[in-house]
Amino acid sequence: MNVLLIDLGSNRTELNEPIGIESIAGNLLHNIDGVQVHFKWGLVDSLDISSSKNDYDFFGISAKLGTYNNLKRILNLLREERKKCRVIVGGPLATFGYMELLKEFGDIICVRGEGESAFSKICANVFNASYLDGFDLEAIPNLVYKKNNCIIESKRIVENLNTIRKPYRHYLNNIIDREGIVRIESSRGCSWSKCDFCSVSEHYGCRKWRPFPLDYIIEELEILSNSGCLSPYFTDEDFFGGDYERSRQLAEIILKKKNENRINPKMNFFFSARINDLLHEQGVELLKLWKIAGLRELFVGLESGVQKQLKRYGKAATPKRNAKVIQLLKNLDIQLDVGYILFDPEMNVDELIENIQYIEMENLSRHDSRSLKDIRAQPYTVISSNYFHKNIINGGLNVDMLYYPLKYNDERVFNVMNRYYSWEAKLKDITYTIQAKSRGEIFSEEYRVYLKEQLSAIRELDFIVLKKIVDFVLNRISEKELMVFQNGVEMQKNKVIVNIDI
Repeated sequence: MNVLLIDLGSNRTELNEPIGIESIAGNLLHNIDGVQVHFKWGLVDSLDISSSKNDYDFFGISAKLGTYNNLKRILNLLREERKKCRVIVGGPLATFGYMELLKEFGDIICVRGEGESAFSKICANVFNASYLDGFDLEAIPNLVYKKNNCIIESKRIVENLNTIRKPYRHYLNNIIDREGIVRIESSRGCSWSKCDFCSVSEHYGCRKWRPFPLDYIIEELEILSNSGCLSPYFTDEDFFGGDYERSRQLAEIILKKKNENRINPKMNFFFSARINDLLHEQGVELLKLWKIAGLRELFVGLESGVQKQLKRYGKAATPKRNAKVIQLLKNLDIQLDVGYILFDPEMNVDELIENIQYIEMENLSRHDSRSLKDIRAQPYTVISSNYFHKNIINGGLNVDMLYYPLKYNDERVFNVMNRYYSWEAKLKDITYTIQAKSRGEIFSEEYRVYLKEQLSAIRELDFIVLKKIVDFVLNRISEKELMVFQNGVEMQKNKVIVNIDI
Protein backbone atom coordinates (compact mmCIF):
# COMPACT_ATOMS: atom_id res chain seq x y z
CA MET A 1 0.00 0.00 0.00
CA ASN A 2 1.37 3.39 -1.04
CA VAL A 3 0.08 6.54 0.63
CA LEU A 4 0.92 10.11 -0.39
CA LEU A 5 0.43 12.71 2.32
CA ILE A 6 0.27 16.29 1.07
CA ASP A 7 0.41 19.45 3.15
CA LEU A 8 -0.56 22.31 0.85
CA GLY A 9 1.37 24.86 2.90
CA SER A 10 -0.26 28.12 3.90
CA ASN A 11 -0.97 31.63 2.67
CA ARG A 12 2.14 32.86 4.55
CA THR A 13 5.84 32.32 3.96
CA GLU A 14 6.25 31.07 7.53
CA LEU A 15 8.09 27.73 7.48
CA ASN A 16 5.94 25.94 10.04
CA GLU A 17 6.49 22.18 10.45
CA PRO A 18 3.55 20.23 8.93
CA ILE A 19 3.04 18.20 12.10
CA GLY A 20 -0.48 17.22 11.01
CA ILE A 21 0.60 14.92 8.16
CA GLU A 22 3.63 13.81 10.19
CA SER A 23 1.31 12.68 12.99
CA ILE A 24 -0.91 10.86 10.47
CA ALA A 25 2.22 9.16 9.12
CA GLY A 26 3.44 8.08 12.56
CA ASN A 27 0.14 6.39 13.29
CA LEU A 28 -0.15 4.84 9.82
CA LEU A 29 3.30 3.29 10.06
CA HIS A 30 2.50 1.84 13.47
CA ASN A 31 -0.99 0.52 12.64
CA ILE A 32 -0.62 -0.90 9.11
CA ASP A 33 2.01 -3.45 8.14
CA GLY A 34 3.84 -2.80 4.90
CA VAL A 35 2.47 0.69 4.28
CA GLN A 36 4.76 3.02 2.36
CA VAL A 37 4.23 6.67 3.25
CA HIS A 38 5.40 9.46 0.96
CA PHE A 39 5.26 13.22 1.54
CA LYS A 40 4.83 16.50 -0.25
CA TRP A 41 4.75 19.90 1.44
CA GLY A 42 3.80 22.99 -0.49
CA LEU A 43 6.41 25.21 1.18
CA VAL A 44 9.29 22.85 0.36
CA ASP A 45 8.32 20.41 -2.40
CA SER A 46 6.75 20.73 -5.80
CA LEU A 47 3.04 19.88 -5.69
CA ASP A 48 3.08 18.67 -9.28
CA ILE A 49 1.89 15.07 -9.05
CA SER A 50 0.73 14.68 -12.64
CA SER A 51 3.44 12.13 -13.52
CA SER A 52 3.05 10.05 -10.34
CA LYS A 53 -0.66 10.24 -9.56
CA ASN A 54 -1.20 6.56 -10.42
CA ASP A 55 1.55 5.41 -8.03
CA TYR A 56 -0.53 5.77 -4.88
CA ASP A 57 -3.44 3.92 -3.35
CA PHE A 58 -4.46 6.77 -1.05
CA PHE A 59 -4.01 10.52 -1.10
CA GLY A 60 -4.21 12.42 2.20
CA ILE A 61 -4.36 16.20 1.79
CA SER A 62 -4.04 18.69 4.65
CA ALA A 63 -5.68 21.95 3.60
CA LYS A 64 -5.05 25.04 5.71
CA LEU A 65 -6.28 28.60 5.31
CA GLY A 66 -5.41 30.18 1.99
CA THR A 67 -4.87 26.89 0.13
CA TYR A 68 -8.26 26.39 -1.53
CA ASN A 69 -7.02 27.07 -5.07
CA ASN A 70 -4.17 24.56 -4.67
CA LEU A 71 -6.61 22.03 -3.23
CA LYS A 72 -8.98 22.43 -6.17
CA ARG A 73 -6.12 22.09 -8.65
CA ILE A 74 -4.98 18.80 -7.14
CA LEU A 75 -8.50 17.41 -6.76
CA ASN A 76 -9.29 18.26 -10.37
CA LEU A 77 -6.06 16.57 -11.46
CA LEU A 78 -7.07 13.42 -9.60
CA ARG A 79 -10.73 13.51 -10.59
CA GLU A 80 -10.57 10.98 -13.45
CA GLU A 81 -7.83 8.70 -12.12
CA ARG A 82 -8.77 8.24 -8.50
CA LYS A 83 -10.97 5.48 -7.21
CA LYS A 84 -13.76 5.95 -4.73
CA CYS A 85 -12.68 6.56 -1.14
CA ARG A 86 -9.06 7.05 -2.12
CA VAL A 87 -8.78 10.82 -1.53
CA ILE A 88 -9.05 12.03 2.06
CA VAL A 89 -8.97 15.74 2.85
CA GLY A 90 -8.28 17.02 6.36
CA GLY A 91 -7.20 20.24 8.03
CA PRO A 92 -9.23 23.42 8.62
CA LEU A 93 -10.83 23.54 5.15
CA ALA A 94 -12.22 20.02 5.56
CA THR A 95 -13.21 20.48 9.21
CA PHE A 96 -15.09 23.75 8.75
CA GLY A 97 -15.76 23.91 5.02
CA TYR A 98 -16.73 20.30 4.29
CA MET A 99 -20.19 21.21 2.99
CA GLU A 100 -18.70 23.47 0.31
CA LEU A 101 -15.98 20.95 -0.57
CA LEU A 102 -18.44 18.10 -0.98
CA LYS A 103 -20.72 20.20 -3.17
CA GLU A 104 -17.87 20.60 -5.65
CA PHE A 105 -16.03 17.30 -5.10
CA GLY A 106 -18.57 14.67 -4.13
CA ASP A 107 -16.22 11.69 -4.27
CA ILE A 108 -13.74 12.77 -1.60
CA ILE A 109 -13.82 12.03 2.11
CA CYS A 110 -13.46 14.89 4.56
CA VAL A 111 -11.98 14.34 8.01
CA ARG A 112 -13.33 16.65 10.70
CA GLY A 113 -10.83 17.49 13.42
CA GLU A 114 -8.42 14.80 14.59
CA GLY A 115 -7.57 12.37 11.83
CA GLU A 116 -5.03 9.85 13.14
CA SER A 117 -7.53 7.03 13.83
CA ALA A 118 -9.82 7.90 10.93
CA PHE A 119 -7.06 7.86 8.32
CA SER A 120 -5.57 4.59 9.57
CA LYS A 121 -8.98 2.91 9.58
CA ILE A 122 -9.81 4.10 6.07
CA CYS A 123 -6.53 2.75 4.73
CA ALA A 124 -6.87 -0.54 6.62
CA ASN A 125 -10.49 -1.23 5.68
CA VAL A 126 -11.03 0.37 2.30
CA PHE A 127 -7.92 -0.90 0.54
CA ASN A 128 -9.85 -3.66 -1.23
CA ALA A 129 -13.32 -2.21 -1.03
CA SER A 130 -15.35 0.99 -1.17
CA TYR A 131 -18.51 1.96 0.61
CA LEU A 132 -20.37 1.23 -2.63
CA ASP A 133 -19.12 -2.36 -2.42
CA GLY A 134 -20.53 -2.89 1.03
CA PHE A 135 -18.05 -1.32 3.43
CA ASP A 136 -19.73 1.06 5.83
CA LEU A 137 -17.66 4.23 6.10
CA GLU A 138 -20.03 5.47 8.76
CA ALA A 139 -18.35 3.07 11.17
CA ILE A 140 -15.18 5.15 10.92
CA PRO A 141 -15.25 8.24 13.18
CA ASN A 142 -14.84 11.92 12.23
CA LEU A 143 -15.76 11.51 8.57
CA VAL A 144 -18.09 13.43 6.26
CA TYR A 145 -18.75 12.15 2.74
CA LYS A 146 -21.40 11.84 0.07
CA LYS A 147 -23.43 8.68 -0.52
CA ASN A 148 -26.38 8.50 -2.88
CA ASN A 149 -26.21 12.28 -3.15
CA CYS A 150 -26.67 12.69 0.60
CA ILE A 151 -24.16 14.09 3.11
CA ILE A 152 -23.22 11.42 5.65
CA GLU A 153 -21.56 12.41 8.93
CA SER A 154 -20.03 9.68 11.07
CA LYS A 155 -19.74 9.87 14.84
CA ARG A 156 -17.35 12.45 16.27
CA ILE A 157 -14.75 11.09 18.68
CA VAL A 158 -11.62 12.42 20.35
CA GLU A 159 -8.30 10.66 20.05
CA ASN A 160 -6.96 8.76 23.04
CA LEU A 161 -3.76 10.71 23.66
CA ASN A 162 -2.46 7.92 25.90
CA THR A 163 -2.15 5.58 22.93
CA ILE A 164 -1.53 7.92 20.00
CA ARG A 165 1.83 7.44 18.28
CA LYS A 166 4.52 10.07 17.93
CA PRO A 167 4.83 12.00 14.65
CA TYR A 168 7.10 10.67 11.96
CA ARG A 169 9.18 13.83 11.55
CA HIS A 170 10.00 13.63 7.87
CA TYR A 171 10.73 17.37 7.59
CA LEU A 172 12.49 17.98 10.91
CA ASN A 173 16.04 18.35 9.61
CA ASN A 174 14.86 20.55 6.75
CA ILE A 175 13.03 22.81 9.19
CA ILE A 176 16.06 23.15 11.47
CA ASP A 177 18.45 23.77 8.59
CA ARG A 178 16.21 26.51 7.22
CA GLU A 179 15.54 28.07 10.63
CA GLY A 180 11.83 27.27 10.51
CA ILE A 181 9.43 26.54 13.35
CA VAL A 182 9.53 23.06 14.91
CA ARG A 183 6.19 22.09 16.44
CA ILE A 184 5.34 19.85 19.39
CA GLU A 185 2.15 19.03 21.31
CA SER A 186 1.69 18.49 25.04
CA SER A 187 -2.12 18.75 25.07
CA ARG A 188 -5.16 19.34 22.89
CA GLY A 189 -8.23 21.45 23.56
CA CYS A 190 -8.99 24.19 26.04
CA SER A 191 -10.16 23.99 29.65
CA TRP A 192 -12.36 27.09 29.09
CA SER A 193 -13.75 26.52 25.56
CA LYS A 194 -16.33 29.29 25.97
CA CYS A 195 -14.91 32.15 23.92
CA ASP A 196 -17.66 32.89 21.39
CA PHE A 197 -15.26 33.45 18.48
CA CYS A 198 -13.20 30.31 19.12
CA SER A 199 -13.43 27.20 16.96
CA VAL A 200 -11.37 24.85 19.18
CA SER A 201 -14.33 22.89 20.55
CA GLU A 202 -15.72 22.37 17.04
CA HIS A 203 -12.30 21.32 15.79
CA TYR A 204 -11.97 18.58 18.40
CA GLY A 205 -15.66 17.80 18.72
CA CYS A 206 -15.64 18.37 22.48
CA ARG A 207 -15.27 21.03 25.16
CA LYS A 208 -12.47 19.60 27.22
CA TRP A 209 -8.72 19.71 27.67
CA ARG A 210 -6.69 16.52 27.16
CA PRO A 211 -3.02 16.12 28.06
CA PHE A 212 -0.45 13.87 26.43
CA PRO A 213 1.45 11.59 28.84
CA LEU A 214 4.54 13.20 30.32
CA ASP A 215 6.75 10.38 29.00
CA TYR A 216 5.49 11.07 25.48
CA ILE A 217 6.41 14.77 25.74
CA ILE A 218 9.86 14.11 27.21
CA GLU A 219 10.67 11.52 24.54
CA GLU A 220 9.64 14.03 21.87
CA LEU A 221 11.84 16.73 23.40
CA GLU A 222 14.78 14.33 23.51
CA ILE A 223 14.27 13.46 19.85
CA LEU A 224 14.12 17.15 18.93
CA SER A 225 17.17 17.95 21.06
CA ASN A 226 19.21 15.16 19.48
CA SER A 227 18.29 16.54 16.06
CA GLY A 228 19.62 19.98 16.94
CA CYS A 229 16.33 21.73 17.68
CA LEU A 230 16.66 24.50 20.27
CA SER A 231 13.31 26.35 20.21
CA PRO A 232 10.31 24.01 19.87
CA TYR A 233 6.94 25.72 19.53
CA PHE A 234 4.16 24.08 21.57
CA THR A 235 0.98 24.09 19.52
CA ASP A 236 -1.28 23.64 22.57
CA GLU A 237 -4.28 25.94 22.78
CA ASP A 238 -4.05 25.82 26.58
CA PHE A 239 -0.67 24.66 27.89
CA PHE A 240 -1.48 24.51 31.61
CA GLY A 241 -5.11 23.37 31.30
CA GLY A 242 -5.63 24.20 34.98
CA ASP A 243 -3.51 21.18 35.93
CA TYR A 244 -0.74 22.93 37.84
CA GLU A 245 0.74 19.79 39.39
CA ARG A 246 1.18 18.11 36.01
CA SER A 247 2.86 21.20 34.59
CA ARG A 248 5.16 21.40 37.59
CA GLN A 249 6.17 17.77 37.09
CA LEU A 250 6.86 18.37 33.40
CA ALA A 251 9.05 21.41 34.09
CA GLU A 252 11.00 19.54 36.76
CA ILE A 253 11.58 16.53 34.48
CA ILE A 254 12.83 18.87 31.74
CA LEU A 255 15.24 20.49 34.18
CA LYS A 256 16.47 17.04 35.26
CA LYS A 257 16.96 15.96 31.63
CA LYS A 258 18.83 19.17 30.89
CA ASN A 259 21.14 18.58 33.84
CA GLU A 260 21.79 15.08 32.47
CA ASN A 261 22.34 16.50 28.95
CA ARG A 262 19.50 14.34 27.65
CA ILE A 263 17.89 17.60 26.55
CA ASN A 264 20.08 20.46 25.40
CA PRO A 265 20.44 22.90 28.34
CA LYS A 266 19.99 25.78 25.84
CA MET A 267 16.58 24.54 24.64
CA ASN A 268 13.87 27.19 25.10
CA PHE A 269 10.10 27.08 24.69
CA PHE A 270 7.08 28.96 23.39
CA PHE A 271 3.55 28.10 24.53
CA SER A 272 0.06 29.54 25.02
CA ALA A 273 -1.76 29.93 28.33
CA ARG A 274 -5.00 31.30 29.74
CA ILE A 275 -5.00 34.45 31.85
CA ASN A 276 -6.80 32.71 34.72
CA ASP A 277 -3.99 30.15 34.93
CA LEU A 278 -1.28 32.79 34.76
CA LEU A 279 -2.80 34.87 37.56
CA HIS A 280 -3.56 31.88 39.76
CA GLU A 281 -1.24 31.65 42.78
CA GLN A 282 0.11 28.31 41.56
CA GLY A 283 0.30 29.64 38.01
CA VAL A 284 2.59 32.48 39.06
CA GLU A 285 4.93 30.02 40.77
CA LEU A 286 4.80 27.79 37.71
CA LEU A 287 5.88 30.66 35.47
CA LYS A 288 8.93 31.18 37.65
CA LEU A 289 9.76 27.47 37.41
CA TRP A 290 9.18 27.37 33.65
CA LYS A 291 11.40 30.42 33.21
CA ILE A 292 14.21 28.38 34.77
CA ALA A 293 13.26 25.37 32.62
CA GLY A 294 13.57 27.45 29.45
CA LEU A 295 10.31 29.32 28.83
CA ARG A 296 11.18 32.11 26.40
CA GLU A 297 7.86 33.40 25.16
CA LEU A 298 4.20 33.02 25.97
CA PHE A 299 1.06 33.70 23.91
CA VAL A 300 -1.87 35.28 25.72
CA GLY A 301 -5.23 36.09 24.15
CA LEU A 302 -5.91 39.53 25.62
CA GLU A 303 -8.35 40.29 22.76
CA SER A 304 -9.46 43.73 23.99
CA GLY A 305 -9.02 46.53 26.50
CA VAL A 306 -12.76 47.29 26.57
CA GLN A 307 -14.97 45.37 28.98
CA LYS A 308 -18.08 45.48 26.76
CA GLN A 309 -16.10 44.02 23.90
CA LEU A 310 -14.65 41.23 26.06
CA LYS A 311 -18.19 40.37 27.15
CA ARG A 312 -19.32 40.20 23.51
CA TYR A 313 -16.49 37.76 22.86
CA GLY A 314 -17.39 35.48 25.78
CA LYS A 315 -14.05 36.15 27.47
CA ALA A 316 -13.68 35.61 31.21
CA ALA A 317 -10.88 38.19 31.38
CA THR A 318 -11.12 41.90 32.18
CA PRO A 319 -8.93 44.81 31.07
CA LYS A 320 -7.47 45.03 34.59
CA ARG A 321 -6.59 41.33 34.67
CA ASN A 322 -5.09 41.63 31.19
CA ALA A 323 -2.90 44.45 32.48
CA LYS A 324 -1.81 42.34 35.45
CA VAL A 325 -0.64 39.56 33.13
CA ILE A 326 1.30 42.00 30.98
CA GLN A 327 3.10 43.34 34.05
CA LEU A 328 3.68 39.85 35.48
CA LEU A 329 5.42 38.60 32.33
CA LYS A 330 7.45 41.79 32.10
CA ASN A 331 8.63 41.34 35.70
CA LEU A 332 9.63 37.73 34.96
CA ASP A 333 11.40 38.73 31.72
CA ILE A 334 9.19 36.39 29.67
CA GLN A 335 8.44 37.61 26.14
CA LEU A 336 4.77 38.17 25.39
CA ASP A 337 2.94 37.27 22.19
CA VAL A 338 -0.47 38.95 22.12
CA GLY A 339 -3.82 38.04 20.62
CA TYR A 340 -5.85 41.23 20.22
CA ILE A 341 -9.10 41.70 18.30
CA LEU A 342 -9.36 45.43 17.77
CA PHE A 343 -12.30 45.57 15.33
CA ASP A 344 -15.69 43.89 15.55
CA PRO A 345 -18.96 44.69 13.76
CA GLU A 346 -20.84 45.70 16.93
CA MET A 347 -18.13 48.13 18.03
CA ASN A 348 -18.77 51.86 18.10
CA VAL A 349 -16.16 54.53 17.58
CA ASP A 350 -16.01 55.30 21.33
CA GLU A 351 -14.93 51.70 21.99
CA LEU A 352 -12.33 51.99 19.25
CA ILE A 353 -10.87 55.09 20.92
CA GLU A 354 -10.99 53.39 24.32
CA ASN A 355 -9.03 50.47 22.85
CA ILE A 356 -6.43 52.82 21.41
CA GLN A 357 -6.01 54.44 24.81
CA TYR A 358 -5.65 51.02 26.47
CA ILE A 359 -3.05 49.92 23.93
CA GLU A 360 -1.04 53.06 24.65
CA MET A 361 -1.40 52.73 28.42
CA GLU A 362 -0.16 49.11 28.40
CA ASN A 363 2.56 49.84 25.81
CA LEU A 364 1.08 47.27 23.42
CA SER A 365 1.62 49.57 20.45
CA ARG A 366 5.28 48.52 20.43
CA HIS A 367 4.50 44.84 20.65
CA ASP A 368 6.18 42.79 17.94
CA SER A 369 3.19 40.57 17.12
CA ARG A 370 0.44 41.72 14.76
CA SER A 371 -2.28 42.68 17.22
CA LEU A 372 -4.47 45.16 15.31
CA LYS A 373 -6.88 42.68 13.73
CA ASP A 374 -10.61 42.22 13.16
CA ILE A 375 -12.76 39.40 14.44
CA ARG A 376 -13.18 36.40 12.14
CA ALA A 377 -16.66 34.91 12.04
CA GLN A 378 -15.77 31.26 11.47
CA PRO A 379 -18.29 28.51 10.75
CA TYR A 380 -19.76 26.59 13.69
CA THR A 381 -18.85 29.19 16.32
CA VAL A 382 -21.18 30.90 18.77
CA ILE A 383 -20.34 34.34 17.44
CA SER A 384 -21.23 33.39 13.86
CA SER A 385 -24.56 32.03 15.09
CA ASN A 386 -25.16 35.29 16.94
CA TYR A 387 -24.22 37.30 13.86
CA PHE A 388 -26.65 35.33 11.70
CA HIS A 389 -29.39 36.01 14.24
CA LYS A 390 -28.58 39.73 14.23
CA ASN A 391 -28.31 39.93 10.41
CA ILE A 392 -24.65 40.93 10.68
CA ILE A 393 -23.47 38.17 8.32
CA ASN A 394 -23.19 39.85 4.94
CA GLY A 395 -22.63 37.03 2.44
CA GLY A 396 -21.61 33.42 1.95
CA LEU A 397 -18.67 31.62 3.47
CA ASN A 398 -15.22 32.46 2.12
CA VAL A 399 -14.03 28.86 1.84
CA ASP A 400 -10.39 29.78 1.28
CA MET A 401 -10.05 31.73 4.55
CA LEU A 402 -13.06 30.25 6.42
CA TYR A 403 -14.90 33.38 7.44
CA TYR A 404 -18.20 35.10 6.76
CA PRO A 405 -18.17 38.73 5.59
CA LEU A 406 -19.67 41.07 8.17
CA LYS A 407 -21.77 44.23 8.11
CA TYR A 408 -20.48 46.86 10.57
CA ASN A 409 -22.98 48.83 12.65
CA ASP A 410 -20.75 51.92 12.85
CA GLU A 411 -19.63 53.05 9.41
CA ARG A 412 -16.79 55.06 10.95
CA VAL A 413 -15.25 51.94 12.53
CA PHE A 414 -15.57 50.14 9.18
CA ASN A 415 -13.83 53.00 7.38
CA VAL A 416 -10.99 53.10 9.91
CA MET A 417 -10.47 49.34 9.55
CA ASN A 418 -10.45 49.38 5.76
CA ARG A 419 -8.07 52.31 5.53
CA TYR A 420 -5.75 50.77 8.10
CA TYR A 421 -5.67 47.42 6.29
CA SER A 422 -4.92 49.19 3.00
CA TRP A 423 -2.01 50.91 4.71
CA GLU A 424 -0.75 47.75 6.35
CA ALA A 425 -0.99 45.67 3.17
CA LYS A 426 1.82 47.59 1.47
CA LEU A 427 4.52 45.88 3.53
CA LYS A 428 2.53 43.06 5.13
CA ASP A 429 4.34 40.19 3.41
CA ILE A 430 7.83 41.31 4.36
CA THR A 431 6.66 41.99 7.93
CA TYR A 432 5.28 38.44 8.15
CA THR A 433 8.61 37.13 6.91
CA ILE A 434 10.46 38.97 9.67
CA GLN A 435 7.97 37.71 12.25
CA ALA A 436 8.35 34.11 11.07
CA LYS A 437 12.13 34.43 11.23
CA SER A 438 11.92 35.65 14.83
CA ARG A 439 9.94 32.57 15.92
CA GLY A 440 11.97 29.73 14.45
CA GLU A 441 15.23 27.85 14.94
CA ILE A 442 17.26 31.04 14.83
CA PHE A 443 21.08 30.91 15.04
CA SER A 444 21.25 33.07 18.17
CA GLU A 445 18.87 34.42 20.79
CA GLU A 446 20.53 37.81 20.45
CA TYR A 447 19.47 37.95 16.80
CA ARG A 448 15.92 36.90 17.76
CA VAL A 449 15.75 39.83 20.16
CA TYR A 450 17.10 42.13 17.43
CA LEU A 451 14.40 41.02 14.98
CA LYS A 452 11.70 41.53 17.59
CA GLU A 453 13.01 45.02 18.31
CA GLN A 454 12.78 45.89 14.61
CA LEU A 455 9.27 44.44 14.44
CA SER A 456 8.34 46.52 17.48
CA ALA A 457 9.47 49.64 15.65
CA ILE A 458 7.32 48.69 12.64
CA ARG A 459 4.25 47.98 14.80
CA GLU A 460 4.67 51.33 16.56
CA LEU A 461 4.68 53.11 13.21
CA ASP A 462 1.55 51.22 12.16
CA PHE A 463 -0.17 52.26 15.38
CA ILE A 464 0.72 55.90 14.82
CA VAL A 465 -0.88 55.68 11.36
CA LEU A 466 -3.97 54.03 12.86
CA LYS A 467 -4.46 57.02 15.16
CA LYS A 468 -4.11 59.40 12.23
CA ILE A 469 -6.70 57.43 10.27
CA VAL A 470 -9.10 57.80 13.20
CA ASP A 471 -8.44 61.54 13.14
CA PHE A 472 -9.29 61.63 9.44
CA VAL A 473 -12.48 59.58 9.77
CA LEU A 474 -13.60 61.87 12.61
CA ASN A 475 -12.91 64.92 10.38
CA ARG A 476 -10.02 66.21 12.47
CA ILE A 477 -7.58 66.25 9.55
CA SER A 478 -7.94 66.35 5.78
CA GLU A 479 -7.28 63.45 3.41
CA LYS A 480 -4.30 65.33 2.01
CA GLU A 481 -2.82 65.66 5.51
CA LEU A 482 -3.36 61.95 6.07
CA MET A 483 -1.66 61.01 2.79
CA VAL A 484 1.35 63.23 3.50
CA PHE A 485 1.65 61.71 6.97
CA GLN A 486 1.40 58.13 5.67
CA ASN A 487 4.04 58.78 3.01
CA GLY A 488 6.44 59.99 5.68
CA VAL A 489 5.79 56.98 7.93
CA GLU A 490 6.18 54.61 4.97
CA MET A 491 9.67 55.96 4.42
CA GLN A 492 10.47 55.29 8.08
CA LYS A 493 9.16 51.72 7.80
CA ASN A 494 11.29 51.08 4.74
CA LYS A 495 14.37 52.32 6.58
CA VAL A 496 13.73 49.79 9.36
CA ILE A 497 13.19 46.93 6.91
CA VAL A 498 16.29 47.73 4.83
CA ASN A 499 18.47 47.23 7.93
CA ILE A 500 17.13 43.71 8.58
CA ASP A 501 19.07 40.79 7.12
CA ILE A 502 16.47 38.12 6.32
